Amino acid sequence: MFCFPNRSRRESGVAALPVILLISGIILEIVAASAFLAFSFSSGSFGTLLATEALFGARAGADDAIYRIIKNNYSTSYSLTTTTGSHTVVIDITVEKDPIDLGSCSTAWGCRYRIYSTGRVLFRERKIEVVLAVDPNTREIRRESFKEVEI
Repeated sequence: MFCFPNRSRRESGVAALPVILLISGIILEIVAASAFLAFSFSSGSFGTLLATEALFGARAGADDAIYRIIKNNYSTSYSLTTTTGSHTVVIDITVEKDPIDLGSCSTAWGCRYRIYSTGRVLFRERKIEVVLAVDPNTREIRRESFKEVEI
């Protein structure tokens, strides 16, 4: 092993510790800067844009479920995917017919449906709940509520 003439073998690795600490510090700074950028994107105007796209996706999913209920061609759970600009919106839709808390089809004005539609864009989610009363004969609907709910 090569040693400098004035140093012993025990002193040959003295520079390794400061170099390792310096490289670790640089990596830590990069991670901290990345975390700060991710936080600022999520809480800034970019995050607001994503939340708005997720909300409109959830509304579109609720409208699609209403259309399928009118046509009497709905499924209890399905997903849709669409692209807006450079983002992909994933919409999960759940349809419940005659939920226990809303009554059954034997009510005065037809069957009741509850629709949950969740729009997801990157790391933002928004959810909409719709309650409908549907006449089983004419397929006429009455919208009882259409609101955004907390996730």
